[in-house]
Parts: sequence; structure tokens; C-alpha cells
Amino acid sequence: MLALTFFTAGILRQFHDNTPHSPYIPPVVGSLLFAGLFFLLLVAAREWRRGAVPGPGVRLGSVTPVLLMLLIEKWVSLALYNPIFYFVTHAGAKAEILDAQFRAFAGVGLLLVCLLVAPLSTPTARKVWRRARFARWPIAAASTVFVVLGTYLLLGTLAWVLGGRLSLKWPAFSPLLPWIIGGQAVLALAEEVYYRGLLLSEMERLAPRLGARRPPARRWVALISTSLLFGMEHLTMSTSWNVMGRQLVFTVSLGLLFGLLAMMTANLHYVSGIHAWINWLLLGAAPFFTDPAGRPALPAGTYIGVALMLAFIQAYLWRRLRRWRWRGQRTSRVVPG
Repeated sequence: MLALTFFTAGILRQFHDNTPHSPYIPPVVGSLLFAGLFFLLLVAAREWRRGAVPGPGVRLGSVTPVLLMLLIEKWVSLALYNPIFYFVTHAGAKAEILDAQFRAFAGVGLLLVCLLVAPLSTPTARKVWRRARFARWPIAAASTVFVVLGTYLLLGTLAWVLGGRLSLKWPAFSPLLPWIIGGQAVLALAEEVYYRGLLLSEMERLAPRLGARRPPARRWVALISTSLLFGMEHLTMSTSWNVMGRQLVFTVSLGLLFGLLAMMTANLHYVSGIHAWINWLLLGAAPFFTDPAGRPALPAGTYIGVALMLAFIQAYLWRRLRRWRWRGQRTSRVVPG
């Protein structure tokens, strides 16, 4: 049931028009998706009245929170985003401006959905709040700046040592640029709170009931399931299976690396910063190196690979420093004699 729900949530973004619905009820509440959601809410209400039941194995009530997290987000985004956005936006704006504004709107909507579904699992909500509280933002911002600047410095230095003549070109300012930067930043934060926050933490909590009781097994169950979902959600339907396959491998790998970073640093703002910069880079809203002819000198994958390498090195040092401080605090509490 978990696998089918994850798969369904992953493909609904592309195939939601094919979801069966009733001709007698408005589409918002007349689809099979809403019917499944309503059924799960009834199950959740029954489980809440019964309370926790001890014993091994998995009941439907055990997996209801994560199923609701998956399906509520899909129902809200597919049924409500478009009508609300077109109601509040200016119809005369250019298509590219509207698209960038919709990304920002979707980010805000996803954050609100996270607030809505977080109470379904109190332990998960507490864990996500610890990783996303505002006090963690300053060190995350400084660390993200270090990774981004280090990427440009490392690539520029290597090009200079190898005799290349590269120039760093900044994106030209336009009315679209602020919307891309702001919208992608909000969307990246929302996706990290949802995928690497709620879903990853809830699957890690649920893994022992699925038989994965050792900590490494619990982490990999959570990482693989959420990364596959992240990849399917970001898949663009194309006529070429080769293009779709490469895109799926890229997004699944990116989701897996983001999940590892979130676990290593326990800081969703840090992962969001790296995520936002990658989005800016892919959309042409970040600086890039050009050759003497003014053409892009390096593919986007080179920047992303170097940035992730630096991010993991920094996360490892960050983790080692936290452990050293924790051991130092334990030692200082020991009273001699």
C-alpha cells in the first residue's frame, strides 16, 4: 500500500487529468483522489479514538499519517492551486512572469500544506521543527554562501591553472529575474520541508514497523522512498525515453543527496539554500563562466557536482565539530573523585 501510494503520488502531477471523477459532483470533491482521502481521514479518526495499540506489524492506522501527507498535498495542489492563482493574479502579465509567479505561489501553498499535515504525526512535526527553526538560518545562509563562492573560485582557479580564459558572466537584470530568484527560493524551502522534512522523517519513524529496525536500514528506507517520489514528481513527460531516463536519474540522485545532507546537518535551511542555487543555475538566474566568444564554458552539471562535493565536505566537518563539542560537554560534567 505504501509503495502504491508513493507511486500514485509521483505520477499524479503528469496524469491527474486521467483520475476518475463523478459527472454529478464538482471535480474538487468528485474525484477518486478525494474519495481515497476521505476514507483515510475516517481511518485516522477511528485510530485516534482507539489510541496506540502495542504489538508488532503494521496496521492501516500506522501508515495513515504518511498516506495523508502524500494525498492531501496532491489534492490541494491539483484541485486548488490553479483556480486560486488565477483569481489573485493579473491576467495581462507575460507568460514567463506568470510562470515564475506561480512557482512562488506554489511554494507558499506547499508550506501551508506542511503546516496543515504536520499535526498528523507529532514526533515527526517536532523533528521537522527542530531542523527548520529560524535560529538555524544564519549558519545555513553563511554555509550556503561558502559553498557557492567556493564552487566559482575552484572552477575559476582550475581554468586559470590549465590556461583557460574564462569570464564570469552575471545574468542580465529583467522584471523576470526577481521573480525567479524569490520564487525558486520559496519553492526550494517548501520542497525541503515537505520531502526532506515531513516525508523523510515520517518514513524513518515508520521503518521499524516495516522490518527495518537498525538505524542504517531505517535511514535508507526513508531516503530511497522519498528520493524516488522526488524524481517522479519532477519528471517532464517527453517523446524521448532517453531524455526522460536521464532526467529521472538526475532528479532521484539529487533527492538522495539532499536527503543525506539533511540527515548530516539537521538543517533544512542549508539544504534549501543549495537547492535554490541549483534551480537558479538551471534557469539562468545565477552567474556562469563564458569562453572568449561569450558562450557558456561549462555545463550546469559541473557546477552542481563541485557544489555538492563542497557541501558534503562542509557537512562532514560540521558534524564532526558538533560531536566534538558534545563530547567536551559530557567530559566537563564529570566530577573527579
